[in-house]
Amino acid sequence: MATNGGDEMTLYDAIGKTYAQTRRSDPRIAAKLLEILAPYHASTIVDIGAGTGSYAFALAENGYRILAVEPSATMRSQAASHPSIQWINACGEKLPLPAQKADVAIIMLAFHHFHNYQKVLQEIHRVTGGGPVVMFTYDPKMISSFWLTQYFPSFITDVQSTFLPIATLTSKIELIINAVVNIIPFPLPNDLSDSFAAVGWSRPELYLEESIRNGISTFSKLTDDELEQGLSSLYQDLEIGVWDHKYGHLRQQKQYDVGYRFLYTTA
Repeated sequence: MATNGGDEMTLYDAIGKTYAQTRRSDPRIAAKLLEILAPYHASTIVDIGAGTGSYAFALAENGYRILAVEPSATMRSQAASHPSIQWINACGEKLPLPAQKADVAIIMLAFHHFHNYQKVLQEIHRVTGGGPVVMFTYDPKMISSFWLTQYFPSFITDVQSTFLPIATLTSKIELIINAVVNIIPFPLPNDLSDSFAAVGWSRPELYLEESIRNGISTFSKLTDDELEQGLSSLYQDLEIGVWDHKYGHLRQQKQYDVGYRFLYTTA
């Protein structure tokens, strides 16, 4: 989900052409989001870095009015139309919305793309009038334990350089939003329909599909050599049974905590 800056917009305009096909909202993630939102009794939600609007659409279908903020035209062009969704061509650091326009802000796997996250939090605070914030993000300290990094080592440096440590992120939110941050681990189901980076934790064959990789920004940052070598090694390990010998137990699990987290604020 694109959010800010020329580099990020270029990236998502390039990789986002088929984003709506592989980055569909997952019903379990949507259900948890709705569960978190329910106590707020909100009516209008600003979705910052809305991408192609998959989660905005899920919320709109459940009675919310959504202000979907997304600077990438490629992303916005793939969004399904909904009468309760208003699309806004803007970046998170400069929201063209008046103060207290929304009741709640959500950021779904987009916060790590902001160039000036403090400014984004200040804008959220202004637009929601100090209202709640809900984020779906990743704990970067867990990336090195994910088997995928054995094939693509650059995932570690990319994730650790783009995702804020949860403790740092929490402290920044509490300071700027002036609210307590709650953290909920979200183990991924083995049939995840939103094909972000860990989609293949129990289905490694997915990473051999170019369409899946095209919806994952970290793959686009790999060198050609690392990508080719990693895919070749993964393919070979799957063919001769090495992957299943090491990690085959994951195929039997219904869910797995790869490191994804919901963060949400309370007064």
